[in-house]
Amino acid sequence: MQSLGTLPSLGRLRTFTTVAATGSALAASAQLRISQPAVSYSLNRLESELGVRLFERKVSGSYVTPAGKLLENRTTRLFAQLIEAVRQVIAPDGFGQDKSEALAWKVRETQVRALIAIWRTGSFRAAAQELGMTEPSLQRPARELERLLRVSLYRRTANAVEVNPTGAELARRLSVALTEIWCAVEEIGASLQTSRAGLRVGVLALSPSIVLADATTELLVRQPQQRIDVVEDSYENHVRALRSGDIDVIFGALRGPPIPDGLIEQRLFDDPYVLVCRETHPLAGRTTVAPRQLAQYDFVLPPQGLPRRDVLDRMLALWNIKPKARVETSCLSTILALLRGSDRISLLSRWHVDRAQPRDLRAITVAGSAYELRFIGLTTRADWLPTPFQQEFIKLIHDAAKLYGTQAKPARSRDRVTSKLTEIG
Repeated sequence: MQSLGTLPSLGRLRTFTTVAATGSALAASAQLRISQPAVSYSLNRLESELGVRLFERKVSGSYVTPAGKLLENRTTRLFAQLIEAVRQVIAPDGFGQDKSEALAWKVRETQVRALIAIWRTGSFRAAAQELGMTEPSLQRPARELERLLRVSLYRRTANAVEVNPTGAELARRLSVALTEIWCAVEEIGASLQTSRAGLRVGVLALSPSIVLADATTELLVRQPQQRIDVVEDSYENHVRALRSGDIDVIFGALRGPPIPDGLIEQRLFDDPYVLVCRETHPLAGRTTVAPRQLAQYDFVLPPQGLPRRDVLDRMLALWNIKPKARVETSCLSTILALLRGSDRISLLSRWHVDRAQPRDLRAITVAGSAYELRFIGLTTRADWLPTPFQQEFIKLIHDAAKLYGTQAKPARSRDRVTSKLTEIG
């Protein structure tokens, strides 16, 4: 979890937003009900923290600089998401917008930090250790947020106090909202010291690694001061990370429809499933293979619950065969080693036959059968506003996809995938 201690405070950002909206420190002080010197002090501290000028101060008022305009855009999104997060907690039926805005304006960063830490670590005790503070010190802001919103955010279990479902959803939304501050820091070129990467990519198993590698290599050649974090995990874990703002984009096989709530997908290219064997396999090179011939060989099965396992199970049921399957694994390196070292068969993707190196694997064509379609693409949050660095990544991965992939077929009515990334890429 990124510490809020390294970010501008919500109070200073509120002051900044109000001055930007009203055009003067005097008008902002009246709206915020604080003194004009307090407004000026807050702005000076914010500019000092970020290392950039946010306003041109003149007798006629305060006017945002280009850097200030970028920050204003992000803080507007930040507070809109904060208001919506509060509204979902206090009035999920859609009413109470004015009340939500008033309450959201009172939320402090210490309260946000406490809630997110408890949510991520699983308990008050673990969160206090994570933040380097005592548990009573953490209890205060955590309970203050409950009293402010007048809703229960925590529950007691046999061993600890943790967030309840309401608190978990509020924490998730607040975590996503905070990504706007990180994006603002990057866009304005602030001098704020942070270890956060400019782009965080979640990669799925069996993804065409060369596509991602080419895009990231070119991106870092163009912007060597940046950093990219790439992590491989399950689809379910990546979706949770994406919806929490911990990663920016998922690259790999698309799962929709249905698409998880709040996310969008975009197809880059086709990469259908195929049965795969080594090039010296007895079935390699044959024009077609009868299903009964497949039953003579061991299969390396994907674990239950993976889409690849569901596809393979349907294929074997259609062919009415039950081949031996003494190995079950999702580890790609293990699968490839087993295929190359024996006459086993497994289900991979066409890319691993046509593009992966070395090209020592062969696809098996089964008589009277067609393999199921599979699409490689990007998954992001529906309301994601990428930074210029992230936009450049989208463009470069599109270019790499054109080079290595086969153009994805248009979506049919039953499997149409909604996407806003086309506007970006």
